[in-house]
Amino acid sequence: MHYWSVEGAEDILGKKVRVDHLDSRTLERGHTKTFACWVWTSDVTNIPTKHTLAVLPRGAGRVEEI
Repeated sequence: MHYWSVEGAEDILGKKVRVDHLDSRTLERGHTKTFACWVWTSDVTNIPTKHTLAVLPRGAGRVEEI
């Protein structure tokens, strides 16, 4: 899944948070160290403050024909 999207943000943030939209700074991708989005939730403690992603090298998991 491409995580630089509303669907990706919802997947990372979990089921108790609804992503309204990505912030314009995130859409521009000029500064990729932060990811900003607008969310709705019934309790602010439902919003995770950290998430770890593992970035695999290009082609990882690809199976070549034997």
